[in-house]
Amino acid sequence: MGHRTQWFRGADADLVVAVWVTRTGRVQFHAGLYHRDYGAPRVLHFAWDRDLRDDVPGDVFEGHDNGLIALTLDDDDAQTLCALCRRVARRHSNTLRYRFMEWRPRFDPTSADIIPSSTDERYGFTCATFVLAMLRSAVVEELLMLDEWPLPAPQDADDRWQRRLAQMLCSNEASPAQAAKVLAGIGARRVLPTDVAGGATQPRERWPVGFADARRDGDEIARCLR
Repeated sequence: MGHRTQWFRGADADLVVAVWVTRTGRVQFHAGLYHRDYGAPRVLHFAWDRDLRDDVPGDVFEGHDNGLIALTLDDDDAQTLCALCRRVARRHSNTLRYRFMEWRPRFDPTSADIIPSSTDERYGFTCATFVLAMLRSAVVEELLMLDEWPLPAPQDADDRWQRRLAQMLCSNEASPAQAAKVLAGIGARRVLPTDVAGGATQPRERWPVGFADARRDGDEIARCLR
């Protein structure tokens, strides 16, 4: 059975930016940014370590439902975010690291440089925190009230997820020192892709969205995607 796309809050317009979310497994999801700037739509998403992609929507995780939540941005902010998606896609297709360590960087809207700049490879992104960084860069606001997100407890779902992905990441590192930079992020707050989608259902005036609201609305979106 083919996948379907659900607009949880949609917009029939030439200029639109939306949070995009898809199910990738029984309890796993993936998030990105759908952007259409008076042309063909694309989905910018951080697929894995050093693997940022700007894909045609139908080519991303074929066979699974996609959810789209149009962001309540004015035209200027939507245009800025669309342009930033293009610039970041060109600049960082193979440079960003998949990491768990908490930080809250921005991308410069003109150059796509990461601010603050850092050569410390303990820092990077997940698919969810990449979307948050893009919004922070173009809209100059936080979507989520990140300090409300809980820290993982030993052997809970978030801890197990971090350790499983860390093992995969470490297998690609050339030295124990590089692997240690991956492991340094275990224990950081985990923002789920569906948390980002849930937060995006809230109107702009309610940003930053708290943990309870984002998790509740994200869980509802998750139940609708198969």
